Amino acid sequence: MKTALASLLVILSYTLHAQNLNSRHKINIGLGVGMDYGGLGGRVTYLPIERLGLFACAGYNLNGVGYNAGAQFLFPKNRHAFYLTAMYGYNAVLVMTGDSNDGGIYYGVTAGVGYLFKIGSRGNFWNFELLVPFRNSNFYDDYDALNSMGTNMSAALPVGFSVGYHFSVR
Repeated sequence: MKTALASLLVILSYTLHAQNLNSRHKINIGLGVGMDYGGLGGRVTYLPIERLGLFACAGYNLNGVGYNAGAQFLFPKNRHAFYLTAMYGYNAVLVMTGDSNDGGIYYGVTAGVGYLFKIGSRGNFWNFELLVPFRNSNFYDDYDALNSMGTNMSAALPVGFSVGYHFSVR
């Protein structure tokens, strides 16, 4: 625990040291598909400093409203950036039709890596992510129960993907 806290402090101090104190705060709005867009939806990202993005999203996940909130730690290079991300919110959904129980939305922590590529001079960009959801036991219990009842279901993917287009607001 002390090592994790010390590592976090080192990363934050490096991030803050690398910032230009006169830089403006940046906000972007993205439309896309994936867990970090709530399914099929939108995301708002606020960058209080150049390398740290805080985001919230909401969208339709085939069974209702999906939402997530999280953070990104960016490694920017000119027109592109790689980043690490972590979020909490919906990370699995079971959809059934013709049943009194229409499935469920499951919540938990998701981590991943991403890549963004800036388009033009306005700060707009494409965003791509590979996400690893840490699903709770309720999801696996329900999934196994449905499979044992003979429900025709595809296997739950151990990773998720997302893609979106973001517009720079300021």
